[in-house]
Amino acid sequence: MKPDSRSSARKDGLNQTAPFRVLASVEDLLIAVLVFAIFCVVLAGIVSRFVFHVSLSWNIEVSVTLMIWMTFIGIAVGVRDRVHVAFELFEDRLSGRWLVLASLVQMLLMGALLVALAWGGWQFMQLGFDQITPSGIPQWISFAAIPAGSALGLLHLLAHAWDLLAHADADADHAHAHAHGSAETRTQ
Repeated sequence: MKPDSRSSARKDGLNQTAPFRVLASVEDLLIAVLVFAIFCVVLAGIVSRFVFHVSLSWNIEVSVTLMIWMTFIGIAVGVRDRVHVAFELFEDRLSGRWLVLASLVQMLLMGALLVALAWGGWQFMQLGFDQITPSGIPQWISFAAIPAGSALGLLHLLAHAWDLLAHADADADHAHAHAHGSAETRTQ
């Protein structure tokens, strides 16, 4: 599922439409805010402990919750930017329709994983509705990151699959024409 530099069609696919660009900006901003918030919470704990000799009771739970959210939003960003795990050993040896098929199989496997994560996260979130952490944070807030990040990742994955299927024939025809063009050039 790595980007194919030979195809200009994928560069203007569904993930490059205005709504997906806005979503990408929101995801990137959210990651930046979460990183900054984690920094501030951890710094507050350090300053509180070593300067004021008072230990904060809430900073570890808050920083862990922020880290969970950052992780699952980061998973969606990884899917969006195609920096996730892929079977490149096989992709490098395939072309045309076989490459499309291999990419679709990988997307189906990743989609199944994201659906399972979203479903399991939703169940954890429902269990957390009645639980409060010792610091007073509702437990469902931490668990909500799992279905939210998984759903965002699934949305990006579906957009990539749509682009792949929409441009599969064009890519195969381009590869076929390129192969025939090279053979014709050699014979002339």
